[in-house]
Amino acid sequence: MLIELSYPICPDMPKWPTNPAERFVYELSTDRGCACNASSVFHHMHTGTHVDAPRHFDPAGKTIDQIPTEDFWYTAPLVLRLPKTKGQRVEREELKRAEKQIRACDILLLDLGYSELRETDPAAFADDFPSISPAAAQYLREEFPALKAVALDSLSVDSPVTADKTGYPAHHCLLETSAAHPQRTLLIYEDVNVKKLRNVGRLSAICAFPLRFAGLEASPVSMVAFTE
Repeated sequence: MLIELSYPICPDMPKWPTNPAERFVYELSTDRGCACNASSVFHHMHTGTHVDAPRHFDPAGKTIDQIPTEDFWYTAPLVLRLPKTKGQRVEREELKRAEKQIRACDILLLDLGYSELRETDPAAFADDFPSISPAAAQYLREEFPALKAVALDSLSVDSPVTADKTGYPAHHCLLETSAAHPQRTLLIYEDVNVKKLRNVGRLSAICAFPLRFAGLEASPVSMVAFTE
């Protein structure tokens, strides 16, 4: 069975507070007597279900078109349920309790229980949502060589309340290559509908293929889970 984990892109979907608005424009429309319908989209790369490439926070990091296709294909996915409320973070100690399971996976999907709020109260969903602590992000980067990506059901791995003051530490821990972070980078998938993977059969694979925007740091993705 195939389960789509990406949200439809629409003008009024929840977004990081400073992201520009989405815009759909019909350049041609049969309603206006044109021969066909043809539209243009203004889309911010970090709104909706998307993947962050290393270039997002690393000037020397790979752009979305430079990442190998196989890095978007996962054959050992793990869903870890860690319910969170407003302003809470995923902490290193919580992940350590699931160390054996994480060690065997290539993508870790964090079910924070937040996607229900996306549907019932989009404004609250975008306000001080759960994030990942720097220590937890660094733990994932350093301790699990088979791990290729992290996905979560909130808008970002960093909090909008603290990010400007702290410099987006979880993003840096996962994405940048430096003396402090010499290990391979991890891709970040944000605003993923992880709740759809509750109570399903065995999760066998996940694909999350981006649009290949040349030279850019992120892309919307179509994320699909394969279950048995």
